[in-house]
Amino acid sequence: MTLSRRMFLGGAAGVAALGLTGVGVASPQRAFALDPDGMESKMLFGDAEAGAASIPKESGNGNYHSCRIPAIFAVPGTSVVIAIVEGRPDGNLDASGNFNLLLRRSTDSGVSWSVATALAGAGSRSWTNPTLVHDRTTGQLTCFMLRRQDGADYQVDPDVYIATSNDDGATWTSPVLRADLNRTAGGNDFIGPGKGIQRPDGTLVVPARGRLLIKAPGGDWASSGLPQGLANLPYGEGTVAERSDGQLILNYRALDSEITDGGTFPHTRRIAIGNPGSWQQFGSEYWRAQIIDPGAHAAQISHTINGNHFLIHLNSASQTVGNRYQMKLRASADNGETWPNAYERFLSTDPLASEGNQVGDLREGGYSALTSTGSGIVLALVEARRVQTANPTIAQLNDSPCAVVLRRFDPSWLVPAT
Repeated sequence: MTLSRRMFLGGAAGVAALGLTGVGVASPQRAFALDPDGMESKMLFGDAEAGAASIPKESGNGNYHSCRIPAIFAVPGTSVVIAIVEGRPDGNLDASGNFNLLLRRSTDSGVSWSVATALAGAGSRSWTNPTLVHDRTTGQLTCFMLRRQDGADYQVDPDVYIATSNDDGATWTSPVLRADLNRTAGGNDFIGPGKGIQRPDGTLVVPARGRLLIKAPGGDWASSGLPQGLANLPYGEGTVAERSDGQLILNYRALDSEITDGGTFPHTRRIAIGNPGSWQQFGSEYWRAQIIDPGAHAAQISHTINGNHFLIHLNSASQTVGNRYQMKLRASADNGETWPNAYERFLSTDPLASEGNQVGDLREGGYSALTSTGSGIVLALVEARRVQTANPTIAQLNDSPCAVVLRRFDPSWLVPAT
């Protein structure tokens, strides 16, 4: 029995009720069975109105109003997957404050999941921007995070923290302050969110605002500054992936100053490519015209499909500022130089259960995260808003409670077999 793409279940208990706690093997290469079309979905972190899928607050006083800003990571060489989101107790907006980082763990490549637990929640300030990276040499998982002030001061000088796990995410250290990794220019900061990468030489790389966070084999984390980007503005929230030629590709959203403060914003992604022979150096940043964007975080990973290298990208394909509800998967077979129409699909072609424009429905779209399992299956986490008013405007959707949905798909859903 497979998990229907039309069905949402209330966490691991719901999965067990359908007899799915074991591994449904579709073929020797698959870690689990998929729907015939190759795409499944389920709610992983529910908002306060998600019924059995709602996530209780740590205080036991009700449920989290919203879950946002997802990160997901499949631990190489295992069937373990870690998913982390921000639990926002009283609202979905950045200024609503006092966020905790909530974690769910799967040991069967994303079929069933543990209950949500708090990875970081001490104190009254907000824990934000979860970003995961794994060291295959030591086996250590690292989660970067920011600790922000609450309310209107949430953008003022957040601090960088790190939590680590040496047992594939089963247990974690308490977050440790790394003030040496704070953004030296001050002001608002971004790390990820989502995931970092490990290069073939063992170096770990995590994207951050205006810099990369790098850990050489046997060394400690250090900041490596990036040149100012377009219009002499720093890189913001973004992703890093490695191309088949060994160069890194940085993929960033537009900054708020480019979107709302009179800056130049052509409604596309900001891209920079590493220079041959020196992977820490980058060519000039440019707007990637083929990937339209409303000004939101996206996800991008390297992935092998039928023995060939691809980049897979997920974001809202909209040129309307604030419209995060046009989620599109794309693939590139030439290191991101082109993104052909043959390798793109809107998630809405396989809609969520009860997706629509009426009160109580879900509207999928917003921040997202991607990872690939050892079986070749791709997992995505995507925000989904709970409709509060029939036929809502974009502004009303953006103010609505938010859940996080898991998408699980075979790459053939996106890249047809040849």
